Amino acid sequence: MFLSYATVPMFAFMILLNFFFMYSPIESAMNGKIYDTCQKCLADTCHKKLNRPCIFRNGGYFCFTCDPENGNQKFYSEAECKSVCKGFSKTCVCADACYVCIAKGIEKTNLGKCNMPTIDELDVVCK
Repeated sequence: MFLSYATVPMFAFMILLNFFFMYSPIESAMNGKIYDTCQKCLADTCHKKLNRPCIFRNGGYFCFTCDPENGNQKFYSEAECKSVCKGFSKTCVCADACYVCIAKGIEKTNLGKCNMPTIDELDVVCK
């Protein structure tokens, strides 16, 4: 059997790449910080000054923000999005944990699935 000298390193590289992709700590395109304790999340400026909720997701506490991306403004609620996104040519769609105002007819598959925090995730009480 003949193997190229580049085959073995390339195979090892692909295994490592898949490992890092599968075990990435951030599950989506949401912006924010991940904390190991509830108290750290509640004490950070994300929660204190920006009034963003600390949610429990994937074994850690997460304070997310809806920062603009690719020139598209993001909103925390559908009502907030609809108040800005007016006109027949625009629509609000859920993308990750935020809403985005986009032109109608734009492909929505690259925005990410809707992953809004649940009521249980939003009702975080530190013990």
